[in-house]
Order: sequence, then structure tokens, then C-alpha cells
Amino acid sequence: MSQYQLRVYALRSPESLAAYENIWAKHIPGMTKHRITTHGVWTVPAAPSGAAPQLYALVSYRDADDMRERLDAYLSSPEFRSDMEGFDLTQIVDIAECVLTPTADSPLR
Repeated sequence: MSQYQLRVYALRSPESLAAYENIWAKHIPGMTKHRITTHGVWTVPAAPSGAAPQLYALVSYRDADDMRERLDAYLSSPEFRSDMEGFDLTQIVDIAECVLTPTADSPLR
């Protein structure tokens, strides 16, 4: 069974959300090289209440892999550095991640 992780990025502005959405498109092939599978990427524009725009990504890791080890390997890779080139990291105001455990009947197991 795969290990699933939901990653949530809060961005400073709608413009930084659009830029980061393009970066995530670049991340997918590089993450695959590091045994991280992307199942979907979604955006949530800023809410009227002033909540920060967000990008959600659902990824998975092989069951036998250490999730932190795989992610750290990708984050230190030339692919990641290339993807992030020119993007101001201060535009990401928060990153939240949680491990998701599929239920017995979940299609993603």
C-alpha cells in the first residue's frame, strides 16, 4: 500500500499562486524521478474573508520508502533548484503537510 501525503501551500497573492501553479507543473517529472507520485494539484483562490490563496497537492510514496528521505532527496536535487529558479520563496507564507491513511474501501490504496 502506498503512503499518501496532502501538501498545502499558502501563497501571498493570487499572482504568486499562479506562478507557483506553473512551478508545480515542473515539479511533477522531477518528483517522479525521486519515487514521489503526484495524484493531483488543486488551487483555492483567496476567499472573500481575506484568506491566503492556496495550492493543494496529493502525492504518494512507495510503502517501503521513508517519506522524509524521499522528499529531502527531491528538495536537494538539481531538478528542484531548476524548477524554483526565479521564484521568490517569501511568496510561500505557510506549508502544511499531513499523512493520509486510506480507508479499506478507498480506490487509492
